[in-house]
Amino acid sequence: MGGWFTFENFPLTLTAVLVVWSWFSFFSVILFG
Repeated sequence: MGGWFTFENFPLTLTAVLVVWSWFSFFSVILFG
């Protein structure tokens, strides 16, 4: 995991984390809401 989590790839990593978190929140609202 440390191979792709570099300072140059930080914007891409941050974008991926935000996308995954938004999908997780979306499904949480559907399943538990």
